[in-house]
Amino acid sequence: MTFTFNTELVDFLIAPGLSHFTSFEAPDLTGSHPEATHWLANHFLNSLVGSQFKGKYRQWAFNQLFRAEVTFRDYHEARTITSEFQEKSQPGRPAIRTYFKAISRWESCLLNMQIFIDVLNKMKKDLGDTPVYVENDGSREERAYTMANRIKHWGGDVASGRHEEHQTIPVWLCNDGLISRSHQLTYAELASIVGDVASVANILQDPRSFGAAQ
Repeated sequence: MTFTFNTELVDFLIAPGLSHFTSFEAPDLTGSHPEATHWLANHFLNSLVGSQFKGKYRQWAFNQLFRAEVTFRDYHEARTITSEFQEKSQPGRPAIRTYFKAISRWESCLLNMQIFIDVLNKMKKDLGDTPVYVENDGSREERAYTMANRIKHWGGDVASGRHEEHQTIPVWLCNDGLISRSHQLTYAELASIVGDVASVANILQDPRSFGAAQ
């Protein structure tokens, strides 16, 4: 006999909507960006034998490459662990430890993406370029950034009573994507942002490519 838990208790005591999280699909980006695990190493080698970023641009480029690698890795680890959660779970019996292992990777993906956007926007401003998003424009980038803020400020939000009792974590999962108190982001939208991050890193890994692009 297999014991199952009441769906309302699962959602209330563990995570919002967990009992309804029954399917998952997120794009695999590894084939499109084969250099993702080598961006920093490539940047070192390219800078050693060729052109180099100067001054603040060296700092900005290096930090974007580092955050891009972590964002890309976190996204795919989260994707793998979330699929594992679906395989291990049964109706009324969610694989709780695997779920929160996945949540931690999704959170890390969003936080590192946020840092990447901050540094990229600093470079864009210096170059007279438009920012990644405009505040409250409702874009996928703005929603992802705001979700990262919810994670970053979660302790203060809880202490100030800004969340309802059932909102046990800042970001949770549903069949379509990630949800926070105020925003939703589909897995496809998040994958698209990660892909954009990867495209920037593909350029920054070689200072000569960046110069040509400008």
